[in-house]
Amino acid sequence: MLKILKNIRRKAIGSSSFRKYTIYALGEIILVVIGILIALQVNTWNNASEEKKKENTYLRNIERDLQDQINTIDRQIKYEESISDQATPIIEKYKRDGSFLVDSVFTDAIGYISGRKTFIKNDPTYTELLSSGNIDIISDNMLKDEIIKYYQELTRLELIFNKNNNLFVDQIFLPEAISLTELQIGSEFTLNKSNNPEPDMMVIDLNEERLKNISTELLKVPQNELKMINIINFRNFISAIHLGFLPQLRDKTIALLDLLKQ
Repeated sequence: MLKILKNIRRKAIGSSSFRKYTIYALGEIILVVIGILIALQVNTWNNASEEKKKENTYLRNIERDLQDQINTIDRQIKYEESISDQATPIIEKYKRDGSFLVDSVFTDAIGYISGRKTFIKNDPTYTELLSSGNIDIISDNMLKDEIIKYYQELTRLELIFNKNNNLFVDQIFLPEAISLTELQIGSEFTLNKSNNPEPDMMVIDLNEERLKNISTELLKVPQNELKMINIINFRNFISAIHLGFLPQLRDKTIALLDLLKQ
């Protein structure tokens, strides 16, 4: 192309032909335009390739987050089940006997169900997609919609679980339980002295007979008895609610993970 244009230019200049020179000039312009278009197309291809790489990185990171979320859900399910394992025998014994037996089993169980497990939402990649404005980098609109719906549901459940824990366990159950009975905390907190940076710090399980006697007398008062069975029963109910949501959330997490791997 360049050689042809040079020949035309040389002949046009030599023959002083305006028409031929015009053809040459137009040819050069066309050549420049073609070069620009090619450069733009190459740049577009490069940008598209970079965007695709970035999209794939985001999707792989979401896969990692979802796998972490499954592990978190499994731990939460195990914990909520353990609350039921501790609370149910107390409720059943009370229904059978009409009273509480304040022994080490009872105080240990009350200490355990006084704890709660914060539900953790593992969404660093999704949060980055939203905050950076890169959510539209996901080219598959159906997949993008499923990801958005999943994390909206995850956020809703996180709010439900943690509000239940804060409003009922922290603000109602624990203050009432502390006022009515001795609590054992050894079953809820595992202390590893070798990893304790403060060797003088100790958490002591009381397990004192005198405190059990005081607790027994307090729970003979009908009003206190009513409070105790109600808070134990409702603590068990809170875990049952969580257990109703968690397996469904796990299934949704696995389904989205499978969709990402397709």
